[in-house]
Amino acid sequence: MSDWEISSDRLLIRPMRIDEAREWHAIRASAPFDPLTRSVEESMAMIAAMQNRAAPDSDGWQQFSIIAKDGSMLGDLGIRFTPPWNATAEIGFAVDPAQRGKGIGSEAVGAMVRRLFHRGRRRVMAVTDVRNRPAQRVLERNWFRLEGRFVQSWREGNQWFDELSYARLVSD
Repeated sequence: MSDWEISSDRLLIRPMRIDEAREWHAIRASAPFDPLTRSVEESMAMIAAMQNRAAPDSDGWQQFSIIAKDGSMLGDLGIRFTPPWNATAEIGFAVDPAQRGKGIGSEAVGAMVRRLFHRGRRRVMAVTDVRNRPAQRVLERNWFRLEGRFVQSWREGNQWFDELSYARLVSD
């Protein structure tokens, strides 16, 4: 797992531990434009299952904790790894509401994207609700380009919203 422990100026990013699942659930539940529909117990079960994967970067989703140097949880990165021959990963992220606006998301995404490229991925993509301008700014600060718009692809309650697709290549 040490290959997936990433340090930046202010952060430690590492595969999420089961004892962090409750805090992760609370942070994700506060994320705008992405209503959380699972229970705390389901979130804990997801993290437990991820810990049993062959490797953090094996096919499927892996949650990574974003930890401050003082040990407090600031947010998470979710990475969907595809088979190595595809060399693509999808990234999602959330930051604790008390920590938003401090560049934590941008720093964490940048550090993870560099690691993904270093580990052989050639393309990293993200999809965000069209209303989620803060997430779009994080992606743009990290050189992701807007690739497309999915019209009425995201349902929240009785309303449908568009999503935006972003990507960055290792050659960008």
